Amino acid sequence: MRTFLDRLHDLKLNEVALRKNEISENNLRAKVETIGPGSDFRNCLLREGNDPISLIAEVKSRAPGRKNVERLDPETVVSDFEKGGAKAISVLTDESWFGGSLETLGKVSAATTLPLLHKEFIVTSYQLLEGRIRGASAALILAYYFQENELCQIVDEAKEIGLEAVVECSLEDELPRALAVNPDILMINNRAIAAIPEEPVDTYDLGSIDVISQWWERNHDLRTWKEQNDKLLISASCVHSVVDIQSLLKIPCDAALIGNAAMAAPDRIEFLRSLVKTEN
Repeated sequence: MRTFLDRLHDLKLNEVALRKNEISENNLRAKVETIGPGSDFRNCLLREGNDPISLIAEVKSRAPGRKNVERLDPETVVSDFEKGGAKAISVLTDESWFGGSLETLGKVSAATTLPLLHKEFIVTSYQLLEGRIRGASAALILAYYFQENELCQIVDEAKEIGLEAVVECSLEDELPRALAVNPDILMINNRAIAAIPEEPVDTYDLGSIDVISQWWERNHDLRTWKEQNDKLLISASCVHSVVDIQSLLKIPCDAALIGNAAMAAPDRIEFLRSLVKTEN
């Protein structure tokens, strides 16, 4: 059965092919070489001792089956996220399903000094370059799209151009492949996006904050990976309340990525602040 991610894989290959007709990969690489180092995404988010969980707030105007804002104003959203205590910003650049764009990533980069995660369905190194020249310090890499050797290669390619690779798993059987490359940053998505059918509208919001805790309890290799120095563990999706953040405190989770709930909150600043205050 084809999945939503399979559909997006094909879409991204077509999009990249069109953009390569406008600007070559070599030209993008030349631009990247003129860019200074990005903000330190990982070290900005790592927790120590009783530090609160770091919040990564996501700029996302919509998702399958829902609309977060009628009109996206990236500068206002980023200002709210900063005031709310976000330690980093994620920018979802897919246009077809999430209403994002590379231009939005560039606008967010111009509006903040916080580290930026380029959140996209990345299937080629060309997309890494596109994010880097627009200010990204990190790039999301879905384990679903890559075999172990391919995953290792694209992680290395990200590092070579100054991006930190955030390797994401949304199905537990992807975890061994991700851990085999010993990523510096691992994201566990509490929503099983890799199992969503090709038409995602009715099933996209399914998930539970308990997923990451259950994986933690079941997977010795995951716990061993985290015992290494400076390995960053991120929980993504299904954070809607104080109770959800408290659930993440049961394991050594460093950061939580919050998308729809942060974007759609009536008061984004107070919503984010409330999540951090619960840990004091």
